Amino acid sequence: MSVSDIKMKYLLVAYFAVVAQCCLFAAAAHAHGDPDSVLEAALRPLYSQLDVFREQLDAVKLLVHVPCKKDVLECSEVGPLGMEDGRIPDASITASSMWNNQANHGPTRARLNHEITDAASAAAWCIAVPNETDPWIQVDFSCSVIITGVITQGRGDRSYDQWVTEFKVAYSDDGQEWTDVTNDGSCTPTKFPGNSDKNTQVTTTFPKAFKARFLRILPTQYELACCMRFEVLGYRIQE
Repeated sequence: MSVSDIKMKYLLVAYFAVVAQCCLFAAAAHAHGDPDSVLEAALRPLYSQLDVFREQLDAVKLLVHVPCKKDVLECSEVGPLGMEDGRIPDASITASSMWNNQANHGPTRARLNHEITDAASAAAWCIAVPNETDPWIQVDFSCSVIITGVITQGRGDRSYDQWVTEFKVAYSDDGQEWTDVTNDGSCTPTKFPGNSDKNTQVTTTFPKAFKARFLRILPTQYELACCMRFEVLGYRIQE
């Protein structure tokens, strides 16, 4: 039996237990001959359990990935948003710079699991110079999406051991005004741990999901050179 099945059974048992309580309270009040007391007594157990039911139902939804509707947002299960499989077009991936201003080291090489077929190209995006100030790479999703995290990799070339070891993240609705991803209650941008080799995927889940059109990754530390590949996790919405 799966965890979600167990959760659902507990929820149903709790529901029927409260219904039984309602009946018992109503019967007791009815014995005193007061109709108003009957209704009040019947509802009292239900009122006391509303918050508990709400939390349990939310937990079940997360476990079984039930499609949800909140306000005007239609959402589905969290997954890759299209870096690796190409749903995000090349034109939507930009960066602060690229090594030697060459497209074969440019931002389109930052797709997760990207590989090369010639020695002159890089299996990653690489910045122009090692001492570049505040390098970044960003994705334009062309519409608002919900973003929950990223998967990062280093440079996949056989001859190069280069990867990002720490990074920050920012997001925007217009590509001009940016909001840093922070821990709850903090005003300081969170620095997330990156990779420790060039091919192992590291999944980073943000402290809180957010809605945005643009996502920007800002490497802050790296091994030998600032090179990376990545995927963005989340889900697309319809308003």
